[in-house]
Amino acid sequence: MKKARIALIVIAVIAVLAAGLYIGKGPQPEIVVPAETIFKLGPLNVTNTILTSWVVIIFLIAISVVATRTLKLMPSGLQNFMEAVIGFLLAQMEDIAGEKKARIFFPVIATIFLFVITSNWFGLFPFFNAIGKNEDVGHLVFEDLTSAHPHKLEFDKDGAVVKTKKFAGTPAEGDGSFLWFKPRANAVDFEVKKGEKPDQIMDRYIVFLAKYFGGMSVKAEEVEHPTPEIIKEAAKVLEENPKAPKLLFEHPEGGHGESGEIQSPVLGKVIHGVDFAGSKKFSLFIPVFRGVFSDLNNTLALGLIAFAMIEFWGFQAAGAGYLKKFFNLNGIMSFVGILELLSELIRIISFTFRLFGNIFAGEVLVLMLTFLMPFLLVDIIYGLELFVGFIQAAVFALLTLVFGVMATEHHGEDEHHEGHHDEDASADAHHHPGTAQVQ
Repeated sequence: MKKARIALIVIAVIAVLAAGLYIGKGPQPEIVVPAETIFKLGPLNVTNTILTSWVVIIFLIAISVVATRTLKLMPSGLQNFMEAVIGFLLAQMEDIAGEKKARIFFPVIATIFLFVITSNWFGLFPFFNAIGKNEDVGHLVFEDLTSAHPHKLEFDKDGAVVKTKKFAGTPAEGDGSFLWFKPRANAVDFEVKKGEKPDQIMDRYIVFLAKYFGGMSVKAEEVEHPTPEIIKEAAKVLEENPKAPKLLFEHPEGGHGESGEIQSPVLGKVIHGVDFAGSKKFSLFIPVFRGVFSDLNNTLALGLIAFAMIEFWGFQAAGAGYLKKFFNLNGIMSFVGILELLSELIRIISFTFRLFGNIFAGEVLVLMLTFLMPFLLVDIIYGLELFVGFIQAAVFALLTLVFGVMATEHHGEDEHHEGHHDEDASADAHHHPGTAQVQ
């Protein structure tokens, strides 16, 4: 019986592994630090991280509305759960800041905690980084080679590329206007190397297209360093294969290829573009949803909000006298004030990079393990990432709370601290009578 159970477990593991490798294994993921643009809303670029943040906000609002729609004196279900969460958060804040201050800080701190933890856990949904759209990289290569736009390829005065750039993607069907998930696809990349000129790059690109989109049998090193004979053969393959991309030797009336032209020294012709109509596209998969705080812009925005609220609480408690914490002419204290000011500003960097680093690293780890061993090793990491998501939300909220308490305690230290201790003792006696008796 025991052997049969072990055999069933082994068979189940093999079945899960086989299903993952056959169904869930996609191309090697491209690790992109900046958030990718999904669509434009007027002048606003809506990225996948912004889109996810909107989903999280809608989710939290919906939960709040449903939980409070029919309030009961004896709560149950969702109302009971939400009251438990709110009560727990408020109790923790009262232990640190005292009952009076905790209720001042609570709306901001609780919002930060709930938004961060929900965003972190949303990023672990299986459909994140699994559904998305195709961005046409094939046309982008030619457009970059014929453009001097600052955000594209940069050229020196001799016309050579200044920086190396890699164009990565997957041979895929479709025009990029719909969502898709294509398992077991093979990723390919084309690298523009520093010091190359556009005509040299274009000749290599012709061979690259013939190999991966035209079925031409050529070695990888011959793609990197093609001879004139190979370049001519590649151009012939693209011309004769009906399912391969076509080189446009005449200026097109519309569509792609209008940004410029490149003279091919080997072919002796001017190329005005590359037409992928009727062929597979050289496409880069862009996920529609991505972890909110895997984007440095979002962690910076939240860090700035936390910083602004801390300073607001400081001015609210001490008025203009709060500035004496940073600016005074009292000997060595003037130097201490400068250090205090620097520490306040450095908090923004600390807030930003702590959250971003942990969430981005976790997302990369999940992506790579999903690629290497879908449905198996990644399950263990999901458990770890649930814990990390909670810890990062708690750390961000707790630091904001502690810094807020420090900002409001700077003035009238002796009197304030005495009152604060009395307040804490009262709160402890109210919430934890057993603990007060032990003391």
